[in-house]
Amino acid sequence: MEKNGLACTKSHSELDGDIDIYPLPHLKVLKDLIGDLSTLYKQYESVEPWLKTSKVNDKENIQSKDDRAKLDGLYECIMCACCSTSCPSYWWNGEKYLGPAVLLQAYRWIIDSRDEDRKERLKKVADELKLYRCHTILNCTNACPKGLNPAKAIAEIKKMLATA
Repeated sequence: MEKNGLACTKSHSELDGDIDIYPLPHLKVLKDLIGDLSTLYKQYESVEPWLKTSKVNDKENIQSKDDRAKLDGLYECIMCACCSTSCPSYWWNGEKYLGPAVLLQAYRWIIDSRDEDRKERLKKVADELKLYRCHTILNCTNACPKGLNPAKAIAEIKKMLATA
């Protein structure tokens, strides 16, 4: 069965039969197995994946254990693009639809209790093309080599926007 994944995380002993290795699908191939991720990285930059706070001091910006636990399953993303390149909506709308990897990262910053820019972050992704192209097919969740759930993060963003 063909599935997006990282060759470096799969032992050949776990596989039966022939092993075929290809670059990630639906990306321009730059060289050998190297896909062009420049669009993905620009989209990632567009969600401003850094803490925005007015609290500038020399101390740590502490959060409760419960607030920190909300980030589990989000911060572990390594931006490998397995999820985004397994998503039909990203294949056809990759220039405008942010895709699972970027939306997972957007959600990570939206729910960070230390961040003071939640409304602006939600506004940035609240677009028919940027967010609402997700049709919850779950290819992204099935393809993630880290076992993360981008589809759930996307659904949570949609829920936050619906109740705002």
